[in-house]
Amino acid sequence: MPRKQPKLILAAYRVAEARRIVARQRGLIAILKAKGESTVEEEGMLQVYLSSLQLLEDQEWKIRQERRAKKSETKKST
Repeated sequence: MPRKQPKLILAAYRVAEARRIVARQRGLIAILKAKGESTVEEEGMLQVYLSSLQLLEDQEWKIRQERRAKKSETKKST
């Protein structure tokens, strides 16, 4: 079984952490809404977190694609 590259492991960790942050922020918004409180600032922060998550997911995808391309090149040269 091929070993994961450290870059890929780190990228996957960052994506997972960003997803946890997004989930917590959504939970906070739900609680505030249930209390009838304003969520304007929290929703703004959620948009920032979602943008960051998208960038991290894109980076992880790129690393995975590069890894697949390298595997493909290795198979062709053998």
